[in-house]
Amino acid sequence: MKLLLWDVDLTLVTTGGAGIRALDRAFREVYGWDGAMARVAPQGKTDPAIIREVCARHGMDGGAGAAGAVDRILARYVEYVAEEVRASERYAVLPGVGGILAELDALDDVVQGLATGNVEAGARIKLERGGLNAYFPFGGFGGISEHRLDVVRAAARRAAEWSGREFAPDRTFVIGDTPRDVDAGRRAGFRTVAVATGAHTVDQLSAAGAHLVIRDFSTGRDQFMRSTRIA
Repeated sequence: MKLLLWDVDLTLVTTGGAGIRALDRAFREVYGWDGAMARVAPQGKTDPAIIREVCARHGMDGGAGAAGAVDRILARYVEYVAEEVRASERYAVLPGVGGILAELDALDDVVQGLATGNVEAGARIKLERGGLNAYFPFGGFGGISEHRLDVVRAAARRAAEWSGREFAPDRTFVIGDTPRDVDAGRRAGFRTVAVATGAHTVDQLSAAGAHLVIRDFSTGRDQFMRSTRIA
């Protein structure tokens, strides 16, 4: 049996910046901060970590105040991200993703889940528009921890609980588009697949230590299937 744990943003779908716009709206409503996300590079970070980073930039301490801020911002964010995803003219399922998920779903020896920095509600909203939620019955999410490694480990535990099976580390694949995805997967002891459909190049993802790097799941489909020993 093989376990595939997928990131969401710029790995499976692009929302055309819906998440950033939703966070900007939430910070503006809750704290009156305009353009709160302007200097933040969110790639590969969890939602709570992004919120804490913005709060720190505005002088908020990292204790109880920041913890409360995370809860307040996320409550507004989930509502706003649903609106932004629905309205986004640049939303798209990324090349090759729909076909390869369907192909994998039909295999008896492959289990698929999520390992994403999004809180679960946000991840599900982003996947719903593309009709992808059914492929991922469980996952590890940013609401579990601010740290990506914890998210990946939680996803693997939930895979075992959901399936009633244990997955060997060399048959567990963490799939994402950033060096943070690669780092978390490797630190968890799993195989890593990086796809250059986000902000990082093939060379950057290779330098991060990914076991396999492809440009996208359209041109890289065969290489992905061979390297993961799925086909």
